[in-house]
Amino acid sequence: MKILFVVTSHDELGNTGHKTGFWVEEFAAPYYTFTDAGYEVVVATPKGGQAPIDPNSEAPSAQTDAT
Repeated sequence: MKILFVVTSHDELGNTGHKTGFWVEEFAAPYYTFTDAGYEVVVATPKGGQAPIDPNSEAPSAQTDAT
C-alpha cells in the first residue's frame, strides 16, 4: 500500500520575513510509523519540489526520538 504524504510549500509567514515550513517531528513520527509497518510513503508538496522545514523545529528542544 502507498501513502501520499503532502507537506507544505509555504516558507514565509505573510510578508513578515519570518521563515516557516513543515514541523520536522510532525513529519518524522508518522513517516517512520508508516515505513516501519511496510507502507511505501510518497512525499509531495502543493508547488512541487522540496518542502521547506520550519527552522524552529530543528532546535534541540524540539527534538524527539523520531527526529
